Amino acid sequence: MGAVDGVYTWLMPVFSDLRGRLFKAYVAESSGSFPVVFSTYEHFFTASKKNVFRGMHFQMEPHAVAKVISLVRGKALVFLLDTREDSSTYGFVQRESFSQDSPLSIYIPVGVALGYLILEDETIISYRMDGAFCSACDAGISPDIISGFLPISLTETIRSERDLVLRSFFDSRMVSTCPRK
Repeated sequence: MGAVDGVYTWLMPVFSDLRGRLFKAYVAESSGSFPVVFSTYEHFFTASKKNVFRGMHFQMEPHAVAKVISLVRGKALVFLLDTREDSSTYGFVQRESFSQDSPLSIYIPVGVALGYLILEDETIISYRMDGAFCSACDAGISPDIISGFLPISLTETIRSERDLVLRSFFDSRMVSTCPRK
């Protein structure tokens, strides 16, 4: 698995004292700690049970979005699939490990699908999106493409009904049903 063009990962700075810990998931580009300009439009969290697999999801044009995801608590394996046909890493998969012991944030550009397997109960992941959710532009790809890199069988994972019927990356091109605005 190679690195996907345009994906950036960084360890969150952690500050500890007798009260606990403070994690900085994102600091603006001007500070020198973040490689691209990112403006948060929507921010939400997922809380998941062990063995949940979410994805592989992305939002297509004309309302495609970039994301910054960060671990809040727990452990997960994160998979990023480059769906951009004009990219030098088209079809590449990048794998990252999320652990609260060394918290990581990931910038995911438009056209890169995200999926992850939860390794501990009550794992919480933060999502920051740079645009609004559009259900007609919401797309996904079957995680079959990364199943060989999972520590358990894909059939043992807990997935939504929607995720169970996602098509293979190589079946056909994804087409948005969203009217252009």
